[in-house]
Amino acid sequence: MTELVSLVLTLRPAQPVTLPGHLGRAAHALLLRWLDEHDPALARQWHDTDGPKPFTCSTLIGATRAGQNVRQVTPDGTYWLRLTSLDPTISAYLLAVRDNLPPAVELDGVLFQLTGATTDPAAHPWAGTATYEQVAAPYLLARQPGPHRLTLSFVSPTTFRQREMNMPLPLPDLVFGGLVERWNAFSPVAISPEVRRYAAECVAINRFELRSRSVPLKDGALQIGVTGHARYVAVIYDRYWTSLLGLLADFAFFSGVGRLTTFGLGQCRRLAD
Repeated sequence: MTELVSLVLTLRPAQPVTLPGHLGRAAHALLLRWLDEHDPALARQWHDTDGPKPFTCSTLIGATRAGQNVRQVTPDGTYWLRLTSLDPTISAYLLAVRDNLPPAVELDGVLFQLTGATTDPAAHPWAGTATYEQVAAPYLLARQPGPHRLTLSFVSPTTFRQREMNMPLPLPDLVFGGLVERWNAFSPVAISPEVRRYAAECVAINRFELRSRSVPLKDGALQIGVTGHARYVAVIYDRYWTSLLGLLADFAFFSGVGRLTTFGLGQCRRLAD
């Protein structure tokens, strides 16, 4: 059974229109509407549950900046939106959407024609499917050592919660601690949560290119996050723990990183060193 899905939707508006600069909340509402039509109890469950949620939503990608926190879309442009799932039930529904694509969707009151949908990475670099076992096998079953270093790209603003404060820096324990929490919340293959401590005590950032970005949320509040990339290096190398870091770095493609990943933040992927 496919448990991990990254579905990329391509959209086109019927007319030129100006939109808010960040549509992660609108994408979240779209996914919950779809789930509610399919299984109302499931939609309520994941809407009301605290803690990690088994899906992520991107903002609308490709819109032209037209001012402070404002974007413009036109009928001659093509835009895309990404929905991911960490749960087999939601994944099955996203695959059904892919195979029976609705003609149109509404985002923030604007009607968009749906012109395509794919989970094929050959068709779009942010699409894909996998099982938890497929993600884990290269690290837990293979004989090769874990990576000494790995690089993550934070393509949408990413932030974390630390001591009741917003922390917009991708520190090793925040990145990998959050990933292992999400992995163990949904995967049938549990891994040691102590990987968070290993990341805190034995992993450092040695190269990075990062910048802060603000994202408007509800009621005009701004969330500060970070975009760019960072390379993580095991300064005290351990084959087992670095294998878990590699597994979690690959998992980040589907799970996102940090807070508010269901509202467009924390879109992340591993880069080749």
